[in-house]
Amino acid sequence: MSRSRRFGARRVPHAIVTLVFDEGVDRVVRLLHRTTQPVKVVAIDGHSAAGKSTFAARLAERMPGAVVHGDAFYRVMDEDRRASLSPPEGAAQYYDWQRLRDEALVPLRRGRPARVRPYDWDTNALADESVTVGPERLIIVEGLFVSRPELSQFVDVVVLVCADADVRWRRQLARRDAARQWLERWDAAERWYFEYVRQPESFDVVAADAGSH
Repeated sequence: MSRSRRFGARRVPHAIVTLVFDEGVDRVVRLLHRTTQPVKVVAIDGHSAAGKSTFAARLAERMPGAVVHGDAFYRVMDEDRRASLSPPEGAAQYYDWQRLRDEALVPLRRGRPARVRPYDWDTNALADESVTVGPERLIIVEGLFVSRPELSQFVDVVVLVCADADVRWRRQLARRDAARQWLERWDAAERWYFEYVRQPESFDVVAADAGSH
């Protein structure tokens, strides 16, 4: 059994064609026009600092909709526990995909507003007040691990945003995401996820910023 089938990836693997952002957005728009769902959902995944939010913004310029940021669903967890997670455990637990599903995807897919309590990165807790998202006819979900197979029933088009590892690393260091040791641990979970859970060939669209390679 192939890894894609074993882990439930929602797309049949195919040859990878990497598009520049504008071409990638065009491709997503064409795919969305083919769907019959009254509320269409795009999931934009990719390594940290690959350009996911940039791609999401460009898509939103072409097709206005509500944008859901995956970072809002970082899981509240004791930091020692988080640091002890193996790459497979990190890929499964760093982000609270169950809360993403229940708070955002379920109501938005039904045409209802979503009330999200974003993760507070300063306090390692959920915000006291919720943020209302949507409803809109297009929902753009961007963030690491947002295309995971457990969410496939809520998503119409899955996009992988790519950038060379050295480019991503420089971006992360420049914006001071975290300590180097943590970034290395985080990258190990990402690499495991894109090798064993969501291989590049399982995405509908693979795109890279022209300056990221």
